[in-house]
Amino acid sequence: MYTPPVKSHRKQALLAFACLALAATPSVHAQTPACTPSNGLNFICGLQKPEDLVLIPGTRWLIASGMDQGAGLQLIDTGAKRAQPLSTSDTPVRPDRARFASCPNPLDARQAILHGLSLRSAQAAGRYTLYATNHGGRESVEVFDIDGRGATPSATWVGCVLMPDTLAANSVAAFGDGALLATVVSLPGKTSPDGRNTGAVFMWTPGESVFHRLDGTELPVNNGIETSADGREFFVVSMGLRQIVAFSRADPSKPIGFAQLTGFVPDNVRMVGTRLVAAGMAVADPSCVAGTPCPRGFVAQAVDPKTLVVSDVARYPATPPYSGTATAILIDGEIWLSSFNGDRVAYGPIPR
Repeated sequence: MYTPPVKSHRKQALLAFACLALAATPSVHAQTPACTPSNGLNFICGLQKPEDLVLIPGTRWLIASGMDQGAGLQLIDTGAKRAQPLSTSDTPVRPDRARFASCPNPLDARQAILHGLSLRSAQAAGRYTLYATNHGGRESVEVFDIDGRGATPSATWVGCVLMPDTLAANSVAAFGDGALLATVVSLPGKTSPDGRNTGAVFMWTPGESVFHRLDGTELPVNNGIETSADGREFFVVSMGLRQIVAFSRADPSKPIGFAQLTGFVPDNVRMVGTRLVAAGMAVADPSCVAGTPCPRGFVAQAVDPKTLVVSDVARYPATPPYSGTATAILIDGEIWLSSFNGDRVAYGPIPR
């Protein structure tokens, strides 16, 4: 989750991100002595706030975002258990002026703070379009062409869509026709965590210059977002309500249902197979002493997008130094977990 500063402090916040950036990213990240397994989880370390994950369909490859300035995108080999850069300052640039005519200029990879991700299949086999929310240099959704036909997937930057009024997009989701949805956690003057609406969903359709707000999608802390397989609905995480809220694309003026999640504060949501899978930090940890800082465990739950029935996927205790769970991806009996504040992704067997 990225909590945007108020406008007057946006520049200072971006400078703060820059100061927190880690040292130069090694070419390959794998397990090290400081990256030993704990509480049933294994880790791939040396990353820079890998807040979100998407799986390239039919492959062993995950793409991870990097929420430190200049971190870029990482490619994770779930078979070899290692990571390597996918998007850096050397990433090819090929602007698609037909689709993204209003994008002013290519992404400055040195400033980029990449956050929420969404991946859609392109028309050609083995090609995909990756969308990434960005807070570095501009508030935008950046677009990459992903070529998965070779031994190792590659990325090319192709365009962007700007957010209106420099609002910060948290998560992004794509429809099959190229339309995009993005959540904003807190609109100007809407920062109360007491159950009142703070954010909203914004939409962009090809031909528009920027995103526009969808009235009726306001929720307490809009965060993760995903579209249905048929493109008729979309699903929004409300951290404040601890719900996944369903909307109709044809009439998003009011919710059409919700799934109540339990025991954790949901962050991102991803369609994994035929289910929505949401993950986040546990609400409370019995090992924590009240009033003191304490790492928290995580929970992942699945939701049937048609019935909105909820089922457990995994519940893990606190596993320091890993923390900040935001996304869960299920691959071949393993659960893969992102982190919005750490230097690693985690993985382990899905509990039976």
